[in-house]
Amino acid sequence: MSKKANKIPKRKKQGICRIVSNNLRIVAKVARLAPDYFISVIVEGIIWGIINSAMSIFTVYLFDALDSIDEGTTFKEVALIIGAMAVFYLLAYAFDAWYWRIYNPLLRQKLELRLHRELFEKSQTLDVSCYDDPEFYNDFVWAMDEAGARAYEVMSDIGAMIHRLVLGGTLFTLMFSIDKIVGVILLVSAILSTVIYRVGNRVWFNHEKEAKPLWRKKDYINRVFNLPEYSKELRISHASDLLIDEMDENLEKVVAVEKKYGKKYFLLYGVLNNLILHAVHYGVILYMLYQLVNGNVLIGAFAASINVIWRVRWALSDFVERITKFPKHSLFLEKYYGFLSYEPRTLSGKRAVPGFESLELKNVSFTYDFSHNPKYEYGEKKEKEKHSEKSGEALRNVSLTLKRGEKIAIVGYNGAGKTTLIKLLMRLYDPTEGEILFNGVDIREYELNEYRNRIGTVFQDFKIFAASIGENVMNGGYDPTTERETVIAALDASGFTSKLKELENGVDTVLTREFDDKGTNLSGGEGQKVAIARVFAKPFELIIMDEPSSALDPIAEYELNQAILKYASDKTVIFISHRLSTTRMADRIYMFVGGELTECGSHDELMTQNGKYAEMFNLQAEKYKKD
Repeated sequence: MSKKANKIPKRKKQGICRIVSNNLRIVAKVARLAPDYFISVIVEGIIWGIINSAMSIFTVYLFDALDSIDEGTTFKEVALIIGAMAVFYLLAYAFDAWYWRIYNPLLRQKLELRLHRELFEKSQTLDVSCYDDPEFYNDFVWAMDEAGARAYEVMSDIGAMIHRLVLGGTLFTLMFSIDKIVGVILLVSAILSTVIYRVGNRVWFNHEKEAKPLWRKKDYINRVFNLPEYSKELRISHASDLLIDEMDENLEKVVAVEKKYGKKYFLLYGVLNNLILHAVHYGVILYMLYQLVNGNVLIGAFAASINVIWRVRWALSDFVERITKFPKHSLFLEKYYGFLSYEPRTLSGKRAVPGFESLELKNVSFTYDFSHNPKYEYGEKKEKEKHSEKSGEALRNVSLTLKRGEKIAIVGYNGAGKTTLIKLLMRLYDPTEGEILFNGVDIREYELNEYRNRIGTVFQDFKIFAASIGENVMNGGYDPTTERETVIAALDASGFTSKLKELENGVDTVLTREFDDKGTNLSGGEGQKVAIARVFAKPFELIIMDEPSSALDPIAEYELNQAILKYASDKTVIFISHRLSTTRMADRIYMFVGGELTECGSHDELMTQNGKYAEMFNLQAEKYKKD
């Protein structure tokens, strides 16, 4: 990792108001999303405060009774106190087991589900550029990881603080009735512990931020060695050696980070905090022993007071520790809130989308630039810095026109800008310069989701989901009672019928074995046919095929081309390809080189021009002849 990547951004100290505000926001969200969980945390804190207070009161009564045996206290009276304690403890721990083993885990799962649902819905509004930007993507992954756990920790700390307040309030009354000096000593130690834990939380946050990218790299390497889709590549190449070297290098960095922060933790907790705790511990014992020797307390009162004092000390220490966690929670929550508050740059217009008539690109240029993506500081917001690096222009001054019913081909070598063009047509990005017109109107004026839903697209890097074939073809919204025949017809058009007949459950067959051991793993070509069936299953007016035959053999490719011509005879189709076997059936071909549109015409016209297209076609034709 570079020094730049390792550098922790400087931030101003969080003010108390912002710490309180950040934590109250998540508490309010929990109360809104899971009110039963919110109430249960408050009630449980009060109940356990009462239970632990009662335990200490029982102890005092017991030792007082033992001190008074010489003054007439009977065995029966002492036995009643012990019996009451036993019954009380039995009921208390039965409640504890039920709450933490049954009730609380159930409510926590509900809360995490609702929080993640909110994040999933938010992720659907993100610009695609966010996923291409490593810094923003780190924030996204962090928000996903932290959402449920951080809300749970905040509520747990609030519940514990309520418990400690109830317990501490009761025991402080007892403690000051025993000895006021001990109370002052415990309060001073609590203040010192507060300072130590506050510093420790800042150290912990910086530790998490510096280590997170290293952990993500470690997780990636683990996935590569665990996932079946990488197994063949690892066995026939030296990629495993590369990854193992990367893992060793990453481990050295992880060890360096752990050493760096381990020393800080040792000084804070192993030395300073330990010194305070033990000094107070043995100092109080010596003080109370002095009081006992001088006849100021009896042996029973001495034992009971030590028990009460240390329960108060524990309650104070833990309460202070919980309080000092809230600045840490606030730091993490700011990243979470930052993700939720992100406003996409690809904004929806308000116009309804009419039936397709024409699509025109006018002087369109595009550069991948992530400088506008928000970068969150974990303190006061600062002005966003511009990235110094920008990629070169992926597209430069592109102009072309497409009419209803036309079939056009966008061709070029890898990196020519073909897929970038599709992202712009789908409004996954907006042009850096120029405009794209749908029926003569800038596509930015149309309602975004409606516009995208009018276009059927098969991406080069299509994905098959761990769901049934029917759900994959219909992209999730599948009703088997009304759409089964639609799915079967679409699969037939894409050339998947022969494979479908082999499957016992037909279109209800689950794809991948991610969650179902009886699921089916498809070959690359079979998966591509399922992806292609998606555009045949719905009445799209405009269809975009991004390398639709890249995983198909020549015969399957020919059959697919014929199916497209048959199915889409009255539709508008854009083919994206660097394989030119598809281009003959196109009304018009656009040749891209290095992000620029260099040639335009029919197959015969471009062959006559004897330019880059003719060169590319002849090279591929020669290859097919040799094969």
